[in-house]
Amino acid sequence: MKVIIGTRGSKLALWQANTVKSLLEEKYPDVEFELRIIKTTGDIDQKTPLSQMGGIGLFTKQLEKALEDKEIDIAVHSFKDMPSVIDERFEIAAVLKREKVNDVFISKKYTLNDLKDKTLVIGTGSLRRVSQLKANFPQIETKNLRGNVDTRLRKLEEGQYDGIILAYAGVKRLGFEDRITDIIPTDILIPAVAQGAVAVEIRRGDEKVKEIVSSINHRETEICVEQERDFLRIVEGGCRVPVGAYARFDGDSFVIDGFVGSLNGERIVKHKIILPKDDIEDSGKNLANYILENGGREILKEVEKRC
Repeated sequence: MKVIIGTRGSKLALWQANTVKSLLEEKYPDVEFELRIIKTTGDIDQKTPLSQMGGIGLFTKQLEKALEDKEIDIAVHSFKDMPSVIDERFEIAAVLKREKVNDVFISKKYTLNDLKDKTLVIGTGSLRRVSQLKANFPQIETKNLRGNVDTRLRKLEEGQYDGIILAYAGVKRLGFEDRITDIIPTDILIPAVAQGAVAVEIRRGDEKVKEIVSSINHRETEICVEQERDFLRIVEGGCRVPVGAYARFDGDSFVIDGFVGSLNGERIVKHKIILPKDDIEDSGKNLANYILENGGREILKEVEKRC
């Protein structure tokens, strides 16, 4: 049997796909696994800000088309790139164990503490990061930043920014941990939904492939990301908005944080729910509804006027 693994062509995407391939080969040594690179809209256009490109599906639609056409049997994604509602023709058969969820600050001469009192130019292409950065450090200037990790680091070296914000997971996976200036606490930057998680998508009804792929599923990560995505489905509205959520098990408890913010960070609603670890059903939905009812809905209405 041969299984074709579809992936984007960036170094980070290939790291993820090769990790999936290695895990599957360990479980099924008699199955042949092969990588196939698929270019996505987000890969082709590396200049336009993501918030101006519609955002949803930019890095996944072409992979799903290849799945539908049976050019590939599974598609590997950064889970945070996936729409909150998956096309009913497909399903997530496995989620890999999550990496540390934090964002990181990288700079040649400044630290995170310098953001408190210096007017620095910080590079990021994320509305979520901009909103929270502005809320915590209102005097900084944010400037759009696109491209893969290597490109973003090169732009920093060229002096286009005083510092940049990246996800820890991508930086670590590509071997750039030594470039990290500070790991940003999640109480400053709540991460994107599913940040640090890798999803493996298949055609719904392909039971043989599902049996193979589900063997590498990490249940704890799956549970946490499910609750975060439930949160996202309720708060995201009709356009890209500054929103984040982070769920995790902590001893005998299950904790989920979430936020909705204005584009300029002047208004932010954050909330945390702590539950017994065996009673977490609807925690993401309940968190979303609480935030909407306590000022989040008004923020979203303002954001949507600008879509």
